[in-house]
Amino acid sequence: MAAKYSLAAAKATLADLDAANNDDPESEKTAALAAKCDIYAKIIAAQVETQKLRNHTAENWEKRAATARSIEAIQEQIGQARSGKVNDLEAEKAKMKDQEARLQAEMQQNQEKFQAEAAAKEAALKAANEREANLQKQQADLQKQQADLQKQLEAEKKALAEERAKAEARQAEAMNKLNELQSKLIQVTKDARGIILSMSDILFDVNKASLKADLKTSLAKVAGILSVYQQFNVSIEGNTDNTGSEEHNMKLSQQRADNVMKFLVDQGIDASRLTAKGLGMSMPIADNKTKEGRQKNRRVDLVIQDKALQQNAEPAAAPAEPAAAPAAAPEAK
Repeated sequence: MAAKYSLAAAKATLADLDAANNDDPESEKTAALAAKCDIYAKIIAAQVETQKLRNHTAENWEKRAATARSIEAIQEQIGQARSGKVNDLEAEKAKMKDQEARLQAEMQQNQEKFQAEAAAKEAALKAANEREANLQKQQADLQKQQADLQKQLEAEKKALAEERAKAEARQAEAMNKLNELQSKLIQVTKDARGIILSMSDILFDVNKASLKADLKTSLAKVAGILSVYQQFNVSIEGNTDNTGSEEHNMKLSQQRADNVMKFLVDQGIDASRLTAKGLGMSMPIADNKTKEGRQKNRRVDLVIQDKALQQNAEPAAAPAEPAAAPAAAPEAK
């Protein structure tokens, strides 16, 4: 009955091992089931050896019974004998008793060996069962943690979607207010970066970076909107056409962007919300071969972006390093 139980349990464990190996051959559970199958194999092998020993023991007992019968026959012969054969029979009897003693000692030794091996295998099986139970508990804990994390992720996604919707609504509202500023001095557009306020070159003197009065008036209105919508960050970008040297254009565009930033800071806008970078002639929006195109390219852009949306956007390119101060160029930028 025990052998049948071990064989059935071994088959069940082998089936579990096949399933676990298909799922994840490198998992701890797979390793534990493999070890358990190995233990069952050893137990079944021990049971086979035990059965052989039992068969051998039965044969020994049969031999012993035969020996006893022989002894009885010899004793009967001794009782009946009246000749010198008595000594031979006694010697045969002693030989048989010695053989019986050796068989008994062998049986005892085999029995002790089997019991020791069975105890060791039982302990190993118990340890394997404990490891399997621990792995099952760990798996259950991990599944619970995964479920909790999934719930948390869904909640965070929902909160993020709500915050994004609010940010987009705020941006749309601000876009409406900024559209009210639109004039020949300021053009308001929107692209993937955010709301773009483009200020043309007529707001600056030729080859100068100081702000004119009209530009200050428009910037003051922009500052008023930014002071209300604290969630907005602003990137101030200075641009030029392609006349003159690249080094001079880079310096002039940076100076104009810096002056716009300084004006907004003076209007009470936190400098941490502002960045200024001169792009020189690298970002044209029109053809530099025409006078009208060059005039469109000589501009300052304010890129306004909601912080909540900005956190999910790809990082913008690093601001260009301003060049060292060159001699003044003769062309207007």
